[in-house]
Amino acid sequence: MSLRRALQPLYTAPVPLRFKSRILDHLAHRNYLPIYVHDVARQLRVGELDGAAFDEAVRQLSEEGLLNIGKDEKLRLPQLPEEVEGIIKLTPRGMGFLKTDIDYREGDLFIPAGETKDAVSGDRVRVRVVRRGDRTNYSAGPAPSVSRDNTFGRVLEVLVRGQSRFAGELVQRGREWIVEPDGRTIREPIVIRDPHAKNAKAGDKVVIDIITWPESGMLAEGVIVEVLGEAGRPDVETKATIATYMIREVFPPEALDQAREAAVSFDNAVRAAASSGAWSDRTDLTGAFIFTIDPPDAKDFDDAISITLDPLSGYYELGVHIADVAHFVEQDSALDLEALARATSVYLPRYTVPMLPETLSNGVCSLQEGVARFTLSAFITIDGVGKVVGQRLARSVIRSSKRLTYIEAQKLIEGKPEDARAHAKTDGVYSEELIETLTRANTLAKIIRARRQKDGMIHLELPVVELIYDADGHVIDAVPEDSSFTHTLIEMLMVEANEAVARTFSGLEAPLLRRIHPDPTFGDIEEVRQFARLAKWRLPDEPTRKDLQALLDATRGSPASRAIHFSVLRCMSKAVYSPALVGHYALASEHYAHFTSPIRRYPDLLVHRVAHALLDLTNNGASSLGGKKRRALTRQLNDDPRVRDETKLIELGRHASEREVAADHAEKDLRTFLVLQLLHEKHMGDEFDGTVTGIMPNGNIFVSIDRYLVDGAVKSRDMKGGDRRIDRWTTEPRSGRMFASRSGASIGLGDRVKVRIATIDLRGRQWELEITKFGRAAIEVAGELPVSGDAGARRVGEGGGYFEPRPRDGKPGKTGRDKLGHKSGFKKGRRGRMN
Repeated sequence: MSLRRALQPLYTAPVPLRFKSRILDHLAHRNYLPIYVHDVARQLRVGELDGAAFDEAVRQLSEEGLLNIGKDEKLRLPQLPEEVEGIIKLTPRGMGFLKTDIDYREGDLFIPAGETKDAVSGDRVRVRVVRRGDRTNYSAGPAPSVSRDNTFGRVLEVLVRGQSRFAGELVQRGREWIVEPDGRTIREPIVIRDPHAKNAKAGDKVVIDIITWPESGMLAEGVIVEVLGEAGRPDVETKATIATYMIREVFPPEALDQAREAAVSFDNAVRAAASSGAWSDRTDLTGAFIFTIDPPDAKDFDDAISITLDPLSGYYELGVHIADVAHFVEQDSALDLEALARATSVYLPRYTVPMLPETLSNGVCSLQEGVARFTLSAFITIDGVGKVVGQRLARSVIRSSKRLTYIEAQKLIEGKPEDARAHAKTDGVYSEELIETLTRANTLAKIIRARRQKDGMIHLELPVVELIYDADGHVIDAVPEDSSFTHTLIEMLMVEANEAVARTFSGLEAPLLRRIHPDPTFGDIEEVRQFARLAKWRLPDEPTRKDLQALLDATRGSPASRAIHFSVLRCMSKAVYSPALVGHYALASEHYAHFTSPIRRYPDLLVHRVAHALLDLTNNGASSLGGKKRRALTRQLNDDPRVRDETKLIELGRHASEREVAADHAEKDLRTFLVLQLLHEKHMGDEFDGTVTGIMPNGNIFVSIDRYLVDGAVKSRDMKGGDRRIDRWTTEPRSGRMFASRSGASIGLGDRVKVRIATIDLRGRQWELEITKFGRAAIEVAGELPVSGDAGARRVGEGGGYFEPRPRDGKPGKTGRDKLGHKSGFKKGRRGRMN
């Protein structure tokens, strides 16, 4: 039977989305070579029970034109058509690359300088695909260089501008006024014909709208729409970042009115309950011992915990109590639509742009000490080895008994109450019940962590620092992050709650917007395996997550540690929002969703609404979810308008993921500017210790300065060898290391080096470094390398851990300090690149 015939529709039920994206990612990898469908299934570790769903996914992708099944019955991505649309990204040299809507076997399409028309980075464009020999489609002049697949693109028209509003510094050049735009979207100045229309002056940071775009050697023209203030001031640069990334800062009046009305309604409900002594349709937990652990200057307390221990069974009951934002934000209201548009709170250095008005986020939704607050509670019963033996949800009302900071809680666990008081934000009085509960939480968190380590969570140890600011917002120093275990304690408990909620709705087969972290592609894992091989560590031919974690554990403390950790980091995809039941690779979780931060993440609010729909049908969680009622319950949930269908969830997930990326980029952009500003003013020409974090195909090297953890570029063409003379560098393909042909010096990922700051471009957020001294190589490459089974190749053992971007002080954006570094650990309460 042919493959095409074998892949006829197997059933009419919707196929799980999880295989479709994994298949396409696999085929799109740069090292993929066409193979048979069963080989793809093997490389993706498709189990026997999932075979039919996998085959259906292949059939659907073929019908949709997203993959081709060749005459040889091997799987390939489709070939680029004659014309294609996508998003263009330009390089400093004027050339570009097109990211198409679907993946093609040629990869991102190269667009030479001179073929980009008037497009700028981020624009949606229509492109003519030109293949070698098709000279009729060349622009005037010599044929441009083509990519290795003998194709290039020519922009025919700009369909949609990705951005038309920019921020930059107003500069006078002779009689001409220009704006030098921030960032790298537009690299050439923008002409301003009437600079004084808004009383702007030279040196001001301004916001402009583009009215004509750059083309054929002509500069773009723009008009000033807002004057922000003196360029370079941290508060002005913050405003410019908000404008550049189109972050919504001002709430519409109607949304503010609805937030105030919700707050007043809540206050009335509290007074009514105080009079009657009862709370309608909520479990009263105001008498339970519940507390919060947060950064010292936190304002929006969105999670609280309680922990009890049954002395007979030895079971723990973990209660995770989350602000019931859905109670205050009516679906499809003006307030809700504004929260959706924002999708996330944005945490910039020393400044937060909230998703919800502060009346809610810092007011009636915030779980402040000593006041009644509405919550959704997840109760999880856990045995002595960390196994979940029961779970339930409930609408509740709590009164937080104590507010703790991370360091304060850590000192209490260590039995140092006097040290704890130095970090307290409240009265510094600690009851025996608090100490006992906190100690119990510490024990439970370690039990959960041990279980997750056994399951193979990925735990990377990469450096993170906190930036220190002066009163005006200038960076003045950086210090290592607070490493108190209480950060991990909260991380473990929040992950349990997120997983329990996702597991509940997976069991009911109800649509849910999940937080998914797809498996690394086979090709990316293979690159890690080969990289480990160079370090003389042997991984299996198809390493599992546990194998990767074992490698990380085995290399900790060795010269190769940082290089290995970087290589694993680079192989990981980014976590995104989707209804697909993909699971979370780094957490070793089959079911995962974001539930614990609805104040600042819109996907959590969507999950809360689904939880409310369930609680309405189950007497606030008191009724059983199993048995004969399960199917009826599923039907009722699917009919509830609060439960969005899969198509809508795909759209919402895409939007939330995009806004999360924009928020991340805005934060990184401003943070980088502030660090570079410090280096430019006080450290030009200074020497720093650094670590090689990347080697690009063009030979450029990226080095992270240890003190501030910002990456700068080293151009290999200017790089000197071991004898301090300019040398010629080439890349050795097996190791990925670069070698100097004359001096014999080498450099690779994870190597320690000394660097000097050569140039800084504050406007472009870029800088160049010069390597002044080569340190010890992270991975020595000499002679014959051991292969699997060779003597000298060390086998990795069992291991585990966790891999989630770590929070800056647990809840980033809430402190006067700002954690800065590479992805490591779990990100509580906010956009985690991996979580």
